[in-house]
Amino acid sequence: MARAQEPVELRGAPGKLVHVDVSAFFRVGVSQADGWNSAEPVALDGTRCVKPPIIWGDISRSKQMTVDYIVYAQSLTNKYMKGMLTGPVTILNWSFPRENISLKECAFQIALAIRAEVLDLEANGIKIIQIDEAALREKLPLKKTDWHSEYLDWAIPAFRLVHSGVKARTQIHTHMCYGEFSDIIGDIDDMDADVISFEASRSDLTIIDGLNECGFKKAVGPGVYDIHSPRIPSTMEIKAALFKMLEKIRRDRTQMGLLISYPAH
Repeated sequence: MARAQEPVELRGAPGKLVHVDVSAFFRVGVSQADGWNSAEPVALDGTRCVKPPIIWGDISRSKQMTVDYIVYAQSLTNKYMKGMLTGPVTILNWSFPRENISLKECAFQIALAIRAEVLDLEANGIKIIQIDEAALREKLPLKKTDWHSEYLDWAIPAFRLVHSGVKARTQIHTHMCYGEFSDIIGDIDDMDADVISFEASRSDLTIIDGLNECGFKKAVGPGVYDIHSPRIPSTMEIKAALFKMLEKIRRDRTQMGLLISYPAH
């Protein structure tokens, strides 16, 4: 895949897992003595299943999880190979958490484990690191008045902790989907990522209007196609979405990428 992208004018190449696998994969990176066990498969939708980790103790990283894979992938291309990780809030939201400590404390334990992986990726020459928070909205309280005090006031700092040790020249990306984000754009801006990509095709790219209204200054990459859809879009549909983006976003703020998933997805 890395070599196949060489002729294409992409700044970086992704190395991304399917979202349903990321929490289980992270659990493999820490031994059972580090506070995790695997659950049995849970039906997600259709024929897809996920194996949410069970968090039963304090969490720490016992070994590198993705470094060898990404370093090898980087050796296959002259493009920047993007390290791919999942953020602490999404991993927490897709796990069975402990009940004897707060979600905040659990999230910060996960964040420190991922932070160690981020620093090792950077030390091995990876210059772009994506930390996905696909499920950021999932634990928002029902009452909007509680959004910050009970959730966002610790969820956003947990994400920032993950990339707090990187050098200024290392570019941090994040990705979000599974929800509307127009009403928390200010909080997303506070995550302090350099580039943020959104699932935007199902909302007809209306999130771009919200970003412009709020004066969002980060580089953005709205999606042109929902990979969870069984329908394959036509070339004209993709082109139309790209041109629509360019009408709404200044070219110097646009980061367009290719999301690749397994055929069964």
